[in-house]
Amino acid sequence: MAEKALFTRLAPVLNVSDLAAERAFYEKLGLPVIYEGSEYPDFIAFGTDTIHFGIQQASVENDPPSVLTWQIGVSDIDAAAARCEAAGLEFELEQNDPAPGWTYRRLLLRTPSGYRLALEGESE
Repeated sequence: MAEKALFTRLAPVLNVSDLAAERAFYEKLGLPVIYEGSEYPDFIAFGTDTIHFGIQQASVENDPPSVLTWQIGVSDIDAAAARCEAAGLEFELEQNDPAPGWTYRRLLLRTPSGYRLALEGESE
């Protein structure tokens, strides 16, 4: 019998300066809320089959850009760009060619709390 995996998923929690604005931002991207409750009123979790993360109200000032670049893989970079445009989210499109035969594009955004978010497409 195979040994059961000890670590089953990565579920980071971001400390944010404006919980409501961050929630609206991720909902505009199309990430569904999977937990919001009175047990933890300053915490919201988002998730899909492959992505789980939470946001919580920061208790002190932080410097998001120096702490984290938040990268989420997407299956269709053009669809992700269209969703951002439809939602009114500003982004920059970046093309990377790190090696012969390896090209991918990323959408670079800033969250309301100042985190850098990269939506990375599959290798083209």
